[in-house]
Amino acid sequence: MKKLLLLTMLSCATSAPLWAQNPVNAPRPQAAPAGAAPAVQAPQGAGRITGTVVDAESSKPVEYATIALINAANGKTVDGTVTDDKGRFTLARVANGTYTLHISFIGYETRELKQITISAADQTANLNRVTLTPAHTKLQEVTVVGEKPLIEDKVDRLVYNAEKDITNTGGTAADVMQKVPSVALDQDGNIQLRGSSNVRVLINGKPSTVMAGSVADALKQIPADVIKNVEVITSPSAKYDAEGTAGIVNIVTKKNALQGVTGSTTLTAGTRASNGNANLSMKQGKFGVSLNAGVNRFYSKGAMNLTQVNQNQDDETKEIFQNTLYQLGTSAVDGMFGFGQLSLDYDINEKNTVSAGIRVNSGSFKMRSHQNATFYEAAQNEAQTGFVEPSLLDEYKLSMKNDNQRLSMDLNLDYTHQFKKPQQELTLLALYSQTEQDNTVNQSRFELEGPLRSLTLNENEGLNKELTFQADYAHPMPKNTLLEVGAKGILRDVSSASLYNGLDLNGDFSYDQNVLASYLSYGFNLNKKTALKFGGRYEYTDVAGDFANPAQDFTTNYDNFIPNITLAYDLKPNVKLRTTFTQRIQRPQLFFLNPYRQQQGPNLVVYGNPRLDAELTDAYELNYSTFFKTTSLNVSAYMRITDNAIESVSDVINDTTFVTFNNIAKNKTYGMSFSGSTKPIPAWNVNGNVNVYFVDLNSPTASNSGWMYNINLSSGYTFGKGYSAQFSGGFNSPRVTLQGKFSSFSYHNLAIRKELFEKKGALSLGMDNPFRQALKFDNRLEGKNQAAPYLPFSTRTLVTQYNRGFRLTFEYRFGKMQQQGPPRRKKSIRNDDAKQGESNGVQ
Repeated sequence: MKKLLLLTMLSCATSAPLWAQNPVNAPRPQAAPAGAAPAVQAPQGAGRITGTVVDAESSKPVEYATIALINAANGKTVDGTVTDDKGRFTLARVANGTYTLHISFIGYETRELKQITISAADQTANLNRVTLTPAHTKLQEVTVVGEKPLIEDKVDRLVYNAEKDITNTGGTAADVMQKVPSVALDQDGNIQLRGSSNVRVLINGKPSTVMAGSVADALKQIPADVIKNVEVITSPSAKYDAEGTAGIVNIVTKKNALQGVTGSTTLTAGTRASNGNANLSMKQGKFGVSLNAGVNRFYSKGAMNLTQVNQNQDDETKEIFQNTLYQLGTSAVDGMFGFGQLSLDYDINEKNTVSAGIRVNSGSFKMRSHQNATFYEAAQNEAQTGFVEPSLLDEYKLSMKNDNQRLSMDLNLDYTHQFKKPQQELTLLALYSQTEQDNTVNQSRFELEGPLRSLTLNENEGLNKELTFQADYAHPMPKNTLLEVGAKGILRDVSSASLYNGLDLNGDFSYDQNVLASYLSYGFNLNKKTALKFGGRYEYTDVAGDFANPAQDFTTNYDNFIPNITLAYDLKPNVKLRTTFTQRIQRPQLFFLNPYRQQQGPNLVVYGNPRLDAELTDAYELNYSTFFKTTSLNVSAYMRITDNAIESVSDVINDTTFVTFNNIAKNKTYGMSFSGSTKPIPAWNVNGNVNVYFVDLNSPTASNSGWMYNINLSSGYTFGKGYSAQFSGGFNSPRVTLQGKFSSFSYHNLAIRKELFEKKGALSLGMDNPFRQALKFDNRLEGKNQAAPYLPFSTRTLVTQYNRGFRLTFEYRFGKMQQQGPPRRKKSIRNDDAKQGESNGVQ
């Protein structure tokens, strides 16, 4: 009885994709075939029609084919759906009667199945395999064959179709992320998902070591114009790596899957950023090539006003002093990033496919800062009721140069074998990823009206390498269910070498982390309305740290079993309720591990902790989703409990703030998210997202809690004759941290677009925050000095970012294509177990 109760409780706390279920907020079915009467609401019954749609030539599943159910008696469309990623579809609650089924998809001949009968004696019609014949029709020019909504709910993930949002034109991936449902960016440009920064960012389903150093900087290297969509997965199944607290954000880039040669080029000139990129795709017979390349340049200015109050005690007299530092100055940021990506695909035969790819990113980031600093000191008076009038101790000017150089490379090789039985598939994957990162900080202090007082030079060379092997096998089981098993190995090697004013102070270290994993996932229908999917993942982790000082060396290992349970219930044909429970483990990446003391600001030093342990998270989610006419709605309630949470810890020593990381906190987060999209009229679309959550942080030395929220809204309108406009905006509430609070901030973007050359080209004017010259942040930090734990310190930082910007973008597309069946589904490696870093530069 106890085991049954436990299983019920776990099942009622879950939310993830269930196969053999209708995609809830998937794209609306296409128009009914010619001659069919308008759709009417279907009488509710107990019947059920199921089947699997496959390509007649290759026997591969046809994803997202449109299914229309038509009453044979009156010709009216009574229901509809689309196939899932395995080609399966289900029409539930079908009334007794005789029906005709129309199945269609772009590039295929429409299939019509007649005399499908549901009766009291036979309530189930299982059509098994339904084949579609490819229509070998040439498309003489690049044309738009269908319109996707800006935001799609695909049951297991929310999809933001970035290519449909013209406000992204000429921007970067950082601009795109601001508009993705449930995703927010903090002040430094780091991704947060439902209030958590523990997010794994993938590119085309694959990890990249470029994300291990700084997600914020990496996002600036990816032009928005090459992004097709962004997928948000908040409750991954056991098939995925242990994804940590929040989930997975997968950036999918554009890639042509049609026969022929196509390409495009985009050029942008702007006041805050300029870029250019091009892509070329070729598909001829069994062989396909895709090439993307580009360069991005950005530049911005800002100002900072810092007030820092710190209490110290004299070691001999025990007298307490209060030191106050005022710092005022300006900063300028200048960066240039280049990227290139080559993908190769070869269909050996109908059952075997091999693909390979290489992606290279290089970048240079420079920050220049000039500050005036004033330092005061006040002694505690004899009555100990306060401090005497402060006296001026020091004044100086400070100039700082922060240079980052980065070069990363990803190589992948994938092989897929499909068996005769539909859905039976074996995939073998390999990935090698490497990032080299060099950082130099030059800090000079001058007398107010005099010569150079001191010079400090810090240098660091970091190298992050990652080799991954993965095997996945899917086996169809009776009653339209699927068993998935797999194994994986990740070999990570991180190294760092440091110099301080040209001296080696034994700061070098290397860090090896090896992960071996296996998983099993299985799902089945409990009844006609309810489905259950469950799985487990076992991971073994071996860690070794090697320092210049052998006394600091360490080794450790641990293993984890990670369960996942999902329960889905169809309230109505277009309404689904889902619950999920999952447990995750998240390991620290390079940013959190590197002990190099990076001088990020005049009085700010950040360094990692090589002895960090992994975080463990229990995640619960309850999800409700529905669609009707042109409107979709998704509501989720979630709870995350993280033990051993990695939190930043600040300390002020000699008027310099030192920031590092420790496993000191327990993080409890409770929240609700609301997202939806609607089209009041065909030319107008509106999309929005609201996330409200409460965070409770506790550690032995500090605690903090509070409510937070973020809102984003986008709307687009098509005026006709090639003109369109779009608006997007958002607001993030103040953010609670373990030792303080970060300021709220907002953004708004406008774009106007004109199609040219018969829709082959376009000219767009983009405006970033046009109604506001600058964005101001008021951040506060409070704590107790480690040297004297009973003495407090506080820091208030007022940061100004001049973020108003304008950009003009020209786009041109070219080529001819020929459709030959659906694109093959590509499997890819997803290393989403590691906690990634934040911005490495002051921006």
